[in-house]
Amino acid sequence: MLSYRSLFIELERVLGRVLLPIDRDATDPTRLISSNAAFVELTRSVAENVYQRNRCRSIHDPVDLFPTLDALGQIKRERRSSDALDVVAADFLERLGATVIRLIPKAEDRRPKTPLTTPATTLSARQRKVNQA
Repeated sequence: MLSYRSLFIELERVLGRVLLPIDRDATDPTRLISSNAAFVELTRSVAENVYQRNRCRSIHDPVDLFPTLDALGQIKRERRSSDALDVVAADFLERLGATVIRLIPKAEDRRPKTPLTTPATTLSARQRKVNQA
């Protein structure tokens, strides 16, 4: 499972340090995004909202796909309704969302798959064959 901190380090790796420079020494979400980010205010609000939506208590807590996407969607809606969302910022949020989808597996994909047959059913099928013979 990906931690909050690891998610943002991976986002920096994929999107680049210009758009998403991470302060690797940061211990809380308000300091995670470096002040030389292309969209400082937007990126910091993304970082804080993702932290809150995932109910993180530290930057090492795990994050899930849907709360993270909800955080991005909320920011996009708020900025659009206040006319503070330009085309470039909207594209940045879309790229963040697409990257998050690739980085964080859905919860149902993390659960172990139930095998079609279990050892017990295989054994009982063999036993039935022996009993029929």
